[in-house]
Amino acid sequence: MFVAFAAAAVAMGVALLRTARWRAPGWLTLFAGLGSLALLVLMQLTGRLGPEHLWFRAPTFYIALLILLSAGVWWLRRPAPPALRFGLPAALLACIAIAALIARLDGRSVPLAMLLPVPDTPAPELSYFDTTGRKRTLAELHGNVVLLNFWATWCAPCRREMPMLSDLQREHAKQGLVVLYVSLEEPEVLAPFLAVNHFDGIQGRLDRAAAFYDAGKFYPLSFLISRDGRIAHRWSGRPREGWLTAQVAAQL
Repeated sequence: MFVAFAAAAVAMGVALLRTARWRAPGWLTLFAGLGSLALLVLMQLTGRLGPEHLWFRAPTFYIALLILLSAGVWWLRRPAPPALRFGLPAALLACIAIAALIARLDGRSVPLAMLLPVPDTPAPELSYFDTTGRKRTLAELHGNVVLLNFWATWCAPCRREMPMLSDLQREHAKQGLVVLYVSLEEPEVLAPFLAVNHFDGIQGRLDRAAAFYDAGKFYPLSFLISRDGRIAHRWSGRPREGWLTAQVAAQL
């Protein structure tokens, strides 16, 4: 809906520019539509709309980008002084680049790996200590669908997400789903928290993890691993329940 309104504004602006009387409103309408589309593209590129709306998962990203590129071609073909014809697009690109840089440096940005499509690769090895202190490995869960979740006791989004993951575990345990919660915190921190808060699945304290997992860089971080041990999805932050349920069901 947002893209449709923005595209309509762009089309209306172009139409108004063809008339001498409505040229000024035409420019305002055109730039409002293009600015809205540029903002949507930027937010999807930086993951501000949630993991289920990242650019490579969102058709609206490609539609908005196509409209922006078409508008750029239209602008470059207009009879205007070179400084204006090339300078304005360059200025707009610079503004988008600065906004993206600010979004990366604001202290809340997710790891860059989380903003990219998942390569079709086997899940790297990971080892952890279970609640009895026994050392376990991710490979032991091969043949199950594993939802690997990195969390911390002080992470508010983690605490809001974990009941949803626990519900998924209860609903799909018989189908082969295993939710593995992994924390980097010490036993004396984890034990009191888990004594009060029970979540279905396996609780673990991280021993070793490949750099691929970006463990400890952002919370919550999650990976959905297929039965054959390959990364199916990865995301950061708390996703919508409907989206997550659909991704888990697709693997089961």
